[in-house]
Amino acid sequence: MSELGASRREWMLGLLGPDGERLVPPVPEPGGPALDHEGHVQPSVLRLTADVAGELALDYLLPRAEVQRLRVEVRGERQLTASLTLAVPRDYPVEGRAAGHSVNMSVDVERVAEVLFDSAEASGIALQADADMVSIRFGDGGVLRGCGVRIRVDDWLWYRSRAGRRAQAQAEAAAQAAPGPREGRQPWGPLHGSSRIAAEVLRDAMLHVRSVGHPASVGDVSPQDVCDAFDGAGKAVVAVGALRAPWVRDAAFERLVEEWVGRCGVEVQRWFRDMLHGRALRAVLPRLLDGEVDARTVPREVERSGPAMLRLARYSAPDRRGPMPQPGEAVLNLAMPCGDAGAPWRMHVPQPCEPARFQLRTEAFLGTGRLDAGDFENGPDALRIARK
Repeated sequence: MSELGASRREWMLGLLGPDGERLVPPVPEPGGPALDHEGHVQPSVLRLTADVAGELALDYLLPRAEVQRLRVEVRGERQLTASLTLAVPRDYPVEGRAAGHSVNMSVDVERVAEVLFDSAEASGIALQADADMVSIRFGDGGVLRGCGVRIRVDDWLWYRSRAGRRAQAQAEAAAQAAPGPREGRQPWGPLHGSSRIAAEVLRDAMLHVRSVGHPASVGDVSPQDVCDAFDGAGKAVVAVGALRAPWVRDAAFERLVEEWVGRCGVEVQRWFRDMLHGRALRAVLPRLLDGEVDARTVPREVERSGPAMLRLARYSAPDRRGPMPQPGEAVLNLAMPCGDAGAPWRMHVPQPCEPARFQLRTEAFLGTGRLDAGDFENGPDALRIARK
């Protein structure tokens, strides 16, 4: 699913107890710039410091940078995070098809202190960093300010830049001393029948829970409902997998999948049906695949107007650089009550639009605003989207 980090390893050791140190591999050491298949050094993700900002200013024309995408999101209850994608021209000589083309510069801000953005003034940036805070300034008055800032340049010719030339020799020396690639774990054997279905269903459920931050689909199915449906799945899979007779084990996996489906409300059952569509599962889940979902619960509808809290705002500028131009887009994620007073709040995604102008301030994420006819308001000028 992802590389093993220090916090994940500590969590896994806590679950496994005394056997954890033997079973869980150590955390990989962080690496610097890597070498591509041609032996050229490639940029890595760096913490944005004053030195890094200075090197970037030497190799790229930051005053001519264009904001391609801005995403500001509330994580947890109060932590505001942001990610920014810039199109930046190179300031070192290149030839051929790369000449005149910009590269993508990605910035991630772990803790946002202030955001002031206007798409009409999103040309030209300046990077400022000190020990406590980093500021990315847009145009004449825009700013994204925070701490825990990391930056990466997606530039396949970086080895020709000033910083890349200095890093080339170091990376080649490190590559010679680095250990070989870690061997993948061999599976115990191929899965067939109901055991394969159970494995695929459980895998897709985990992927769904991990991908709920996708702005366009965050309101489709509640991750809590999926977690409730699969409560205890790990122990159940281990117990069923320990059954020796293949036909007994296969029947037990079939009952296990049916048990997961039986715990679901209507929304999660529909998600199950869509997820399993096209697979050879009709013999296992005929009722679900035929579209007969259990109507034990009423689908929860989110009101289109009413109180709302902004949890995510994403702006994408029109992209005309490639052979297939893409229009601009503004996407919001709002937390809204799903019923009467005291009912739980759910995520709602208003219809995305192509904005003529997008303006965002930090205040848009503070407190509760209101959604009316697809427009969210939370104070004067906190969030303004002019539609085309």
